[in-house]
Amino acid sequence: MKDLIYEYATEKDGEEIAALLEDTEFKGFISIAYCRRPNAVLSLARDGDKSTWVIARNTEGKITGVGGCTINEDVAYLTGLRAVAAGNIPKAYAMIHDFCVKNGVKLTYTTILEDNVYAQKMLEKKRKSMPYYLRHSELITNIIRKKQRIKDKNTLTLEDDGFYVLREPAGDKLTGEELARGKAVEQWDYKQYVVKKYGWQLKIIKPFIKWFPDEDEVLKFYTLRDVSANDNTALESFLRHISRLPLQGGFFIYGGADCPVKSIKYRSIVYIVDWDKTIEDATKIELKVEVANL
Repeated sequence: MKDLIYEYATEKDGEEIAALLEDTEFKGFISIAYCRRPNAVLSLARDGDKSTWVIARNTEGKITGVGGCTINEDVAYLTGLRAVAAGNIPKAYAMIHDFCVKNGVKLTYTTILEDNVYAQKMLEKKRKSMPYYLRHSELITNIIRKKQRIKDKNTLTLEDDGFYVLREPAGDKLTGEELARGKAVEQWDYKQYVVKKYGWQLKIIKPFIKWFPDEDEVLKFYTLRDVSANDNTALESFLRHISRLPLQGGFFIYGGADCPVKSIKYRSIVYIVDWDKTIEDATKIELKVEVANL
């Protein structure tokens, strides 16, 4: 649409962008609306070292489409592109690419839910006017119930650098050997997930699981990031201990295919965004995806 004006958003556009994002839901066995209340511009800024929204504005001044980008070090993540309105989409991509180039980005990626087959087909189709979306890997988001049973005598402590560190019993030593570490972050004050609808499978079991939120309720949880563990046994112990933290919500999130405790799994596809269309095998590119950054 030639009457659309594309520009970089400013803070005053934040509330309108947030409202536009809430009009779109993630479809799947749980239908979830992704929200960035109260101000999407300020919200996105908290996810990266640098960030921007590209917005499409009609002749009446109303925002009709958005696309977001966050940068951490030299890696960029594209978000909110599902809300881009029909129009001069190549222009929006060109502006995002220009933002990435100016900020020294070396790698760009995005994620699409496994159930969102329509978006996958649309993005994977090769177009001259758009970057290529190349499949990189699968991302598994684990929803884990809090208050897991502790099966060992390991200890979890909060260090000065913000990491929770799991150690084995000290015995005759001053401190026990470190087994695992990670951070737990609460983010619902600036970005939220709201349950819009449960699939029939979860509707059946929801009455028996108290920590499942009601429809139209903001999910309250904490997300683990920067997790490392000596082995799978240490990871299981870490997840069980960290489930006892006195943080709000009935569950927490851990991103990883190696989750050794019972969880509800949300699967997404990670795509490398190939601006120059020169990548031969995206699966060989080294990339660590933190769920907390999405």
